[in-house]
Amino acid sequence: MRRYVSLLALITLWPLVSAYVYRCEPGTDPTVCSIWNLEYDAEIVVKHPDRLPSVNYSSTVSTVQLLFERYYHNGRSLLERYDLTLHGTVLRNPSVVQIRDYPLRQIVLPPNLTAGDFTDNHISVIETNLNETYEVRYLDLSHNTIRDLANFTVLVQLESLNLEGNWITTLQANIFTHMVNLTHLYLGDNRFYSFDLTILPKGLNVLWLKRNRLRGLSMTDVLLPRLRELNLESNMLSSLNLALFTAFPALEVLPIAYNTFAEEEATRIIAELKSRSIAYYIGMERGGIVDCDYDEYRVADVCFAPSGYSDWSIWVGIVLILLAVLVVGMFVLSVRWVWKQMAY
Repeated sequence: MRRYVSLLALITLWPLVSAYVYRCEPGTDPTVCSIWNLEYDAEIVVKHPDRLPSVNYSSTVSTVQLLFERYYHNGRSLLERYDLTLHGTVLRNPSVVQIRDYPLRQIVLPPNLTAGDFTDNHISVIETNLNETYEVRYLDLSHNTIRDLANFTVLVQLESLNLEGNWITTLQANIFTHMVNLTHLYLGDNRFYSFDLTILPKGLNVLWLKRNRLRGLSMTDVLLPRLRELNLESNMLSSLNLALFTAFPALEVLPIAYNTFAEEEATRIIAELKSRSIAYYIGMERGGIVDCDYDEYRVADVCFAPSGYSDWSIWVGIVLILLAVLVVGMFVLSVRWVWKQMAY
């Protein structure tokens, strides 16, 4: 009888126990483990250590990918914080981690991580320890909600840093002081109105500042001798300082489309770039098939917004909002008046 009771208890409890054991998606490379919908809550684990999840994979695994079914688990928080317990105890210190499209909000960066891809999350906090030595060389944090980079100063081994699509407005002067290995820096689609080029490391090869709100770039005391690609597309630039050719003597690619140059200025800039054999767009050479919007003009198969268009569009938006508020207000007052008349 006891045997049957024990067996029944085991059958009953087995789903609860096995719920915290995750296995790799079959068919992947022996060095890669892909895991679907891993659930980890640091606060719950502190209170209930028995609810710490575990992962079943071989010692050959060095890369872990955490995958998330966004639509199936919409509104449910499976993983908000990636910390040292999850990295070290649960995942057993992989050197490469990829977590995309999770509702991840915080990262405690592991010192032994060499490459991290945390694209398309809700990350606003990156925790580092000033007394630690970090090995990370590649870090992709694009499309999150990061504002402050003060904790990045210790990441001195970085070679490629992607921060596109965040909420960054300014950079501290000492951010890149010790990042002597940094060659690729992506800062597009942020909220820069101005940018200090003098704080960048001298070994930088690629810099993307596209889709910001830059109105000008100061070239005073700027020298980046190895910079070969500078992406300035979709800003609010009305002119281009020719001193940049001295500041960036190795420049090969300078995309400038969708800025607010006057047509004469755009023509002058493109002629200057052609004379120096500098590409002004990314990709294969085009053959006159580029379609610009009705409110844009085209120079050498590159589209530009009319000068002052961005400011004008902002004012138009404000006027339209005020008109909408006025119309709604009049509608509400009319309804109240009709209601009062019906009451009599």
